[in-house]
Amino acid sequence: MPSTPSPARRSVSRRAFGGLAAGTAATAGLAACGGGSGSGDGPAQLRFTWWGSDARHGYTQQIIDAFNEEHPDIQVTGEFAEWSGYWDRLATTVAANDAPDIMQMDAIYLRSYADRGALLDLSTLGDLDTSGIDAEALNTGDTGEGLFGLVTGLNALTIITNPRLLEETGQALPDDSSWTWDDYVAAGAAVSGAGVPDVYGISTGGMDEITLQSWARQRGEALYSPDGEVVLPTDLLVDWWEHWLGALDAGAAVPVTLAVEEATASLDQNGMALGRTAMAPFWNTQLTALAKLSGDPLTLLRPPRQDPAGSTGLYYKPSMFWSASARTRHPEACAVFLDHLVNSTDVADLMLTERGVPANSAVREHITPQLDETDTQVVQYIDDVAGVVEETPPSAPAGASGIEEIVRRYGTDVLFRRQEPAAAAQALVDELTASVQSA
Repeated sequence: MPSTPSPARRSVSRRAFGGLAAGTAATAGLAACGGGSGSGDGPAQLRFTWWGSDARHGYTQQIIDAFNEEHPDIQVTGEFAEWSGYWDRLATTVAANDAPDIMQMDAIYLRSYADRGALLDLSTLGDLDTSGIDAEALNTGDTGEGLFGLVTGLNALTIITNPRLLEETGQALPDDSSWTWDDYVAAGAAVSGAGVPDVYGISTGGMDEITLQSWARQRGEALYSPDGEVVLPTDLLVDWWEHWLGALDAGAAVPVTLAVEEATASLDQNGMALGRTAMAPFWNTQLTALAKLSGDPLTLLRPPRQDPAGSTGLYYKPSMFWSASARTRHPEACAVFLDHLVNSTDVADLMLTERGVPANSAVREHITPQLDETDTQVVQYIDDVAGVVEETPPSAPAGASGIEEIVRRYGTDVLFRRQEPAAAAQALVDELTASVQSA
């Protein structure tokens, strides 16, 4: 299954994270020490950290500057990083009891931080209005012990498609209402075999956790149980890899050597961005960036199914969360800033869909008339799949933050035929289980 070309996730350093238990032992009392928005010593000082591109840094700083001007009793300072260094730095600051007050959080790390007491239960913040967020979307940040992540936006898996490449290779746009993964490979083989130089039908699958999860859900399986155990069947992994080995044998997919390079490259080095791959799975919100990078109008298709009448495996994924430190001295000020981030239309005008399709329905409605054709597709897709999305899978348990690297490593060995699928499947499940159990 084609690799989703998001930046490679990094496993949080266990050594850096090791001090969390001791550092957060008394966080329940500390969270209330900050009092109101400010104090007699001056405005409440909040540190806010996020990862992202230069464009994200730019508009986020504009949001901070406007907020500071409107709230002289609260002053927010921004700290940002690229994805590659963000998580190591966050783990280090949390372990040193120097965590930022507000942090951008990813779903794969939420449980790791929440279960160790590093995050504030946002449901305790009276000044935070979450009424505009659909209950199911809001619950994606609830671990069962509290609301530790406030969803910023929603994504859904899609097959981004380049109609220009299909036309150049004499192929029609597939019917995404009933196609299967076998149909997807056949369509890819037709594109690759059309004789257009350096054009491939589909990206190479078998190295990414996101589409593995979709494959499992379509089979009625899961990666994790609700109580955090690894339940991924090894025979499902074998079938998954054998399918993508078949796609390579059929000439449908990008060659493995090139695919491995793309798996860890930035988005601008992906085959879709470079205009050489006709179809590949992405999150729907990546359409805007890919269309700009490729210079081509791109379109969104629903992912194929195992069976035309079977499960779609689709769900609304939180694009990311806002979280607050359990050790913040200013929880009420955090509530005011978080409320601003999720409910302000001024913020929405700057953010648009860059951090996902807004989870707040009123905000989503507000920005829609401002969107260009591409961003309108992004928002419309969320609405279009509303009737077929299923329950969001359980949050990844602590210790599972390295799954993308694990899947990519074993998938690479299988696709290069250095390891048989059955042996790789057992080794992958054993390693992931050991990582979760030792967390």
